[in-house]
This record gives sequence, structure tokens and C-alpha cells, in this order.
Amino acid sequence: MKVQGRDCTLTIAKDGEYYPLPYSEETVRTASKGYALPGVIGLRSREKLVENGKAITGCVVTRLEYNNILALFLLLFYSNDKFDILVDRVCEKLIYKNVSVKDFELRAENNEPLYFRLDVKDNDDSFTTGWDITTPSLPWSECRTFYYDGHSVIADLKKLPLVYRFELIGKFNEKVKYQLTLYFPLNTEHYPTQNKIEKLSISLDQRLGIWLDLYDLKPLDDMADINCADIVLCYQKFEVTGIVVFNIRNSEQNTQVVL
Repeated sequence: MKVQGRDCTLTIAKDGEYYPLPYSEETVRTASKGYALPGVIGLRSREKLVENGKAITGCVVTRLEYNNILALFLLLFYSNDKFDILVDRVCEKLIYKNVSVKDFELRAENNEPLYFRLDVKDNDDSFTTGWDITTPSLPWSECRTFYYDGHSVIADLKKLPLVYRFELIGKFNEKVKYQLTLYFPLNTEHYPTQNKIEKLSISLDQRLGIWLDLYDLKPLDDMADINCADIVLCYQKFEVTGIVVFNIRNSEQNTQVVL
């Protein structure tokens, strides 16, 4: 695959399986970790960091496409499990071992590709090493990229006229939290709701029967209706208090991943 004119590869490895990701960017790296010593009162001494190790941090961004979508959502389902990230940056080849999911973001704009960002976190047994193995590569030319249709969002059995953009964020801390942001034209026709949404469905690929179901969405802020001759793009945030279900249902596959 080509990334900014270079031959680079990015692969996730878990349970002996390799999942190559065609990606737009990655910031996986090791960062210093430790504790801070405060400056002495009355003296010109700055706070100092006492380093006691290295931590793996950063994120991976990829388009959603047919060969990686199920593997990525299974990473979210097994969010406490560990996996490896194999990065070939041409100038260096590194394996980031035993990392896990910190949080993720799924986003898209109307008629544009769906992008998936995965943030990783360090574990007690995480480390970085080199590699001498051959991993599969997935060029963009072989991908079946999914594109978002802003006219395919359904809220409580009612199709919304246009959701121009959406952002689904998941945070895997002590308590898992999901938040959804919908961007839409603010007028009488497109005005969504100030009430709780029991079920909202977002189509990821209509032809292949792949979509997301989000349950029990609670608005996080109030909306104020306006009378305006022009269309104004605005947004509304929801806390997903129920489950998030990833669905694949077609003639060849019937799969559900419940987050």
C-alpha cells in the first residue's frame, strides 16, 4: 500500500491471525512515564519528571472496508484482550506487543468513506520489539471501501431526511461509555428530536447488509428551534445508555456483535 508516497504496512495480530489495515495515519509510539517532582519554593527550579519506564500510546486510523470491519468490531467486543500492532515504516519495522483498546471513534460525512480510529493503551507486559516475519499487505486497489449515506439514518422507525455527519465515540475505562453526535441541517424538516431515542440505526453498507443499531439515546444538550431562510448545519449529542449492536446480515453471513 502507498502511504504518502512510501510503501508501508500496518497489521493487527491477535490469536495467531493477521489483519492488514489500509490506513491513512498512525501515531503508535513509546512515551516516557514516571512521576513529577515539584519545584522548590523560592528557587527557580522547574518541575522535573523522573522517568521509570516507557508506555505504548497513540492511535491508528483506517477506512472501514469489507476485509477489516468485522475484525475491528471484534477488537471492541474483546476490549480487555491484548493484541499486537506490526508497523513497517520502511525506515523501521516494529511490533508493539500486548496492547489493548483505550477508546475508538467511528465517523463519516455524507457520501464520504467511513473512518475508524482506534486508540491503544499500554499494559504491564507491553513492550516493543523488531520483526523478521512477512505480514499480509492490503493495497487500497483491492479494498471495498464503505461510503456513508446520510439519508439512511433511522430513528424510532422514522428515516431522518439528512444526517450530514455522525461521530460515534466509545471509551473503555472502568465503565464503558458511548456517545453519538449527529450533524444535520436545522430546519423544520430535518429537526431530529429533543426526546430520548429508543433505537437509532446507521447503515454502513446497504448492499452488503451491514449496519449499526444504537439503543436508548439520551440527549445531552437542549436544542433551540429557529426561523431561518438559509439552511444552518448544527449538531446534537446523545449518550448511548443502552447497547451498540454491529450487524452483518446478507445471503452469506448473519453476524451480530453486541458492545
